[in-house]
Amino acid sequence: MSKYLAIFIIGTQIFLACASAQKEGAVSANLETQVRAEIKGIDQQMTDLRPEDRKYPELLLQKAKLLLKIESFKEASLVLRELQNSKDGRNLEHLDHYLGSAYLGINDYDNAIVHFRKSDNVDRDFESVTRKKMWAKAYFEDEKYGQALGILGRASKEKNFEKDLFYYETVVVSFYRIKEYKRCQLVLEEGLHKFPESLVLKETSEKINQVLQR
Repeated sequence: MSKYLAIFIIGTQIFLACASAQKEGAVSANLETQVRAEIKGIDQQMTDLRPEDRKYPELLLQKAKLLLKIESFKEASLVLRELQNSKDGRNLEHLDHYLGSAYLGINDYDNAIVHFRKSDNVDRDFESVTRKKMWAKAYFEDEKYGQALGILGRASKEKNFEKDLFYYETVVVSFYRIKEYKRCQLVLEEGLHKFPESLVLKETSEKINQVLQR
């Protein structure tokens, strides 16, 4: 993962970290034990059902959301793909949002981008800011900096959008990578005022100063 990003987004019972698909201890043992017990209960309920039963896809989605909650992104992606390929599951509400989240968690940025785009089209008001931040992160990690900036630009116009550390680091580094140095400097000054301890912003500031002094 890029050293420039450290994002923790809590929304829709999803806790996303800038990490690989392997959990890195961000989920407490107590939480995982609790959630695994809930998942076991869901699995037991599903043994009495057939895939064509109406409740079956709903339980699968509930299981996937719990897996996302404990950052078991690979497991979640498998469950969500099963839903996506089923007749009744593919039309479940918010499915693309959860698929995008799972793919982002396993660093499959192309698929994450596809599903966040679909979610934005059909599910625009659901976790809109959270989705756009994750969507921008997928673009950034895929080195599509212009697209990442575009998504964050749209997100920043929403009422409940917060210009957090993720926002400043992503925007600053993206502008730097596409050689928009003046715009980078403007956002950098604002970001350093709010987050003076950010190593990413400090390092980029040094690089910008060197470039602009030439």
